[in-house]
Amino acid sequence: MAARTSAYNVLGVTSTASDEDLRRAYRRALRRTHPDTGGVAAEFHAVQAAWEQIGTAEARARYDRAAAAPAAPSSRGQRTQRAKQPRSATPYSVGQPGRWWHLQYVQAARAWAETNLPGGLVGSFDPYDPSVVASVPSEIRQMMAAARTEEATAHALATVGSDFTVWHDVSTDVDGGNPEEKLDHIVLGPTGLFALLSEDRQSLMVVRGGEVTGEGFGWRERPIRTLTARARFFSENIGVRFTGVVMVVPDDAGINAPTIISRIRGLSAVIVNRSQLSGFLVHGIPGETRLPAHVLQAALAHLQRGVQLV
Repeated sequence: MAARTSAYNVLGVTSTASDEDLRRAYRRALRRTHPDTGGVAAEFHAVQAAWEQIGTAEARARYDRAAAAPAAPSSRGQRTQRAKQPRSATPYSVGQPGRWWHLQYVQAARAWAETNLPGGLVGSFDPYDPSVVASVPSEIRQMMAAARTEEATAHALATVGSDFTVWHDVSTDVDGGNPEEKLDHIVLGPTGLFALLSEDRQSLMVVRGGEVTGEGFGWRERPIRTLTARARFFSENIGVRFTGVVMVVPDDAGINAPTIISRIRGLSAVIVNRSQLSGFLVHGIPGETRLPAHVLQAALAHLQRGVQLV
């Protein structure tokens, strides 16, 4: 696995480090990168993401198995082996998918429970208890549904390959702005830079007039227009150019995807079924040129410095 995708490299240890050395390195990295102590937020979140990948024995074992790739004796042998061996499927991931919506759900559920449960909040309160979930108003349940939809997209992204980097819950404004006006996911890889929106309205969707609509959407909702506006705002603030914006929908949403909905000023808007997301990103938008390695590395370094998570 390349150094940039190594969780061990992020924490500053080797893959043979003991569990205790790993924990000490993690604590040092947190202190070094924490924004409150002069660190960089993107690096701080990268440290947290690395710990999630190798911080427990089970996670570390899975990570090591995915990272293992035996070397071939020659370039010709290597080409043959690559044809037979599956490509490493683990992208470098920063942030926690759905975290912001989960926080909104927990806060809203607690506020509701304080005034609606008999006796208010008594003892330990589990906002994810099935009885609580069934009792809270639908607008609160929708917050949890939004979080789990983003988690489902992140699960699909987990197989896109180690040539890709993924950020979750990305702020569109370098000054913070409105956290709700975020990009659910940003994906960078050889096929380009993509801004992703995760949507599941528990109903069929249709493409009409360059937009996505359906019974689950409000009459004034314009998800593609909203996603495009957020991507452009992020581009202006960070100084990057997106290859496309992608709306990720469930396989049963009734969409024949991937479908290019529009192309406006060089920015393609695409709708993709969740099960096809990984393959779409690996192959890219038809007609788009793949990024040379040096351009990809420069874009990665620029994003690592500029991305802020909500």
